[in-house]
Amino acid sequence: MNKDFNRKRLMYNNSEDLYFITYNIILLLYHLNCIGENKPFNDYRKLVFLIPIISDEKKTTILLDYYKGNLKPNRNIHREINRLYYDSIENITLIRYVLMILEREEIIKLINVESRTNLYISNIEKSKDIASNLRFKDEKERILKLKKKIRMLSRLNYLTFVDCFFKRNGVAIWENY
Repeated sequence: MNKDFNRKRLMYNNSEDLYFITYNIILLLYHLNCIGENKPFNDYRKLVFLIPIISDEKKTTILLDYYKGNLKPNRNIHREINRLYYDSIENITLIRYVLMILEREEIIKLINVESRTNLYISNIEKSKDIASNLRFKDEKERILKLKKKIRMLSRLNYLTFVDCFFKRNGVAIWENY
């Protein structure tokens, strides 16, 4: 039985876990202060990158060190940034699905603006328990580090974020400008 458990753990993928995605979305919105219509998180597509970044100390450090081309990545870091981009971009449909569920449950509100969809926490009471849970202390700390280093992260345009982190570090991106 222990062998089966270990094999299942190896096959487990956080990026496909709806609970994992849900609590990370709530944590990001809450700690980036995207609460209410006046303070939305611009363009939900940034979430596909931010969720794995705040979930892993190494990825958080890479973003902080290599955002806006502050440092030139070596081959291993370049490989990590590439993997982060391509693995993340595959989860856009799943993120959209979770966002629709959260909106239906009246936890968040989605707003279509021009060519993007913005969002914010519409019911603070439903989010407060998750956001203040000590189990997510590490994720909260990472979000606050990002918030401090990358000004206006929640307001940042998706293409600007992709350009400042992925394109400047040599990732061949799929988006059209």
